[in-house]
Order: sequence, then C-alpha cells, then structure tokens
Amino acid sequence: MPLTRTLILSAATVMAGGSLHAEAGEKRVFMDVGAVSALHDRGEQLARETLGFGAGVEFDVQEAIVYGAFSRILPVGDQQAAFDDEADYTLGVAWSQHGYSADFSANWLTYPGEETEASLEMVGAVTLEAPFAPTLIGFYDADLKDWGLEFAAGPEWELGNWTLAAIGRAGFVQPSEDAAHRSYAGIELAAARPVSKSVEFGFFARADTADEASFAHRFENGEVTSFRNSGVAAGISFAIIR
Repeated sequence: MPLTRTLILSAATVMAGGSLHAEAGEKRVFMDVGAVSALHDRGEQLARETLGFGAGVEFDVQEAIVYGAFSRILPVGDQQAAFDDEADYTLGVAWSQHGYSADFSANWLTYPGEETEASLEMVGAVTLEAPFAPTLIGFYDADLKDWGLEFAAGPEWELGNWTLAAIGRAGFVQPSEDAAHRSYAGIELAAARPVSKSVEFGFFARADTADEASFAHRFENGEVTSFRNSGVAAGISFAIIR
C-alpha cells in the first residue's frame, strides 16, 4: 500500500495494509476509509474532525511494486469552514532489497472549491530491516518549494489477533522564504486486527508538538483565530485489499 500524506499515514492503516499485502497476488486493488478527531501531518494540524478515504491499484513489476492511488480529505463538524477539502492523486513505486525497503511517489495535491493552489509533491521513504524499523521520510514540493525530513521508529508486536505498535517521530519542515522553519516531534499508539481475509480494522491515538504554533486552538466565524504548539488526535480506519 502506498505511502501518502493523508489518513493513510495513520499507523493503524499502514499496519493493516502491510499484513494484508502479504497474502495478495500480482495485481491488487486496495481501499481505506477513516475518521479522525484531528488531522496532523509534519507538525501541523490540517483539519479538525475529518473523514477520509483512499483507493488504488498496485502491480508487481519484476522486483518492484508500481501503484496509483486517489485519496480524499473531507473536514466535517462545526469548524469545517476553517480547513480545506483536499483530493490527491499519487503515482509511485516501492521495492525491497536485503536490509531495507524503499518507496518513492509523486503526489498531485488539489483543493476542490478552495483558494489554495494545487502543487506537485515528491515523497520518498527508506525503512531499514532492523529493530524498531527505523524509517527516514523526505518530501519536496516542486511548486511551493517546501521540503523536509522525518525520522520514525518504534516497536511492533502481536497480541492474539491484534498487531500493536508504538511509533515515535521527529522531523522538520523548511517552507518557502515567506514562512518560518518548523521542527516537530510526536508519538503514536496503534492497533489493528483482521475482520476477514481481505479487510482489517485499526485505531490509533497520537500526540504531536512543534516549535511553531501550528495546531488550531480557537475559532471564530469559520476561521482559526489562535494556534498552540501541540495537539492530540485519535482515529479509526478500515483497510481493504484484494
């Protein structure tokens, strides 16, 4: 399952995709649906209550997996107007070698009905086959000229039918010249279990902090009027792969 910047980033969904993927064939169709109390990404809050879904297809090409996906972020609730709807289109490739796995994708980020302009974002990730699965993720936005790096790692273990994980992350974002540099850190706890042969359910809770006030605090007339340096979020997801 691809690595994208939307709800698929929740640890519960990533774990679900990984375990289901192991039983799949040469061609796989995947989908995930999720709901979160707040949507966090790279040390900032993208929305409060949010529904999201993603779908796509992936193919085995020699020793790599080539995939395409579509994902949607839909803010809901009383403060919906303060945040942007988002629709993303992804093309990527993932592969594994002895000692590591890697993923690279190009993501066309669009905002239907919003004033925010679309942009092309490149995302790459490398995960080492080592204790706690250390992962380095980098991104570069070709239109906005934003870029950043994130390091994530943590244990994963089995408890009955459940897969449990604790993930710590730290990183930074270097925005364009008219915005401030942001460093951030966070921790996430997640659990996932199969519902059927092709469906898995997961949930997570996370807390994030940044050196810039980038998490919504107060609202007025459909706008965020003040920010704070930290936030918490929880969510559920269903992942399907066939």
